[in-house]
Amino acid sequence: MTTTLRPSGPLQQNADGARARSYDVCDNGRPVGAVSISTDDAFGASAGVVRSLSVDEARRPR
Repeated sequence: MTTTLRPSGPLQQNADGARARSYDVCDNGRPVGAVSISTDDAFGASAGVVRSLSVDEARRPR
């Protein structure tokens, strides 16, 4: 099983410099979930935070 992240949309950048992006979580090339990552307001652009993570157990082969 190979797990990869594929961008599911463009990089979002706010006027204050904050950035965010969503990704598909793929297992052997098939989407099985989603993750959203963004910069952390407290630490600026040098640190990130996972805003959401979901994996659909029914779509995983194992």
